Amino acid sequence: MQETIEIRRVRPEEYAPVGAMVRAAYEGDYTLNDEYLAEIEDVAGRDQISEVLVAVDRASGDLLGSITAPRPGERLIDDTAENEFDVRLLGVSRAARGRGVGEAIMRHAAELARRRGLDRVVLHTGEQMISAQRLYERLGFVQIPEREFTIERDIGPLRVLSYGLDLARVTA
Repeated sequence: MQETIEIRRVRPEEYAPVGAMVRAAYEGDYTLNDEYLAEIEDVAGRDQISEVLVAVDRASGDLLGSITAPRPGERLIDDTAENEFDVRLLGVSRAARGRGVGEAIMRHAAELARRRGLDRVVLHTGEQMISAQRLYERLGFVQIPEREFTIERDIGPLRVLSYGLDLARVTA
């Protein structure tokens, strides 16, 4: 199914639909506060300082998923090392789940990291996002416990897990 998916940079006219899609994906797994919801929906703002990538159905043009990646030489996550490629806000539309969209996006991210000469893809995910954790583990990501933390929120604490994929262990 992945051959029917194109992954490319988001277009300005897609900012609002991508924000809504990712928000809906996250709301299904999390109880989110207004500040984080606003960050998720600010695709235009993220795309100005990073690279928002989208997965699109080649036949229909439908938006299927999205991820935020750093620009070359930049970092998104504070504890990212120089040899690491950090990604944020992977979201797949509810309608597209089960089609391999998340896997295609993560494989694309790993290939992008390789092309930039980096050794590892890293990310954070919430402990409630079990299906995302299964995806990462299936692709060879392993937990990085020393990078995990808890965010205290007005709606209750959120445990944030950290995962990494060593690219030398994975075939291109």
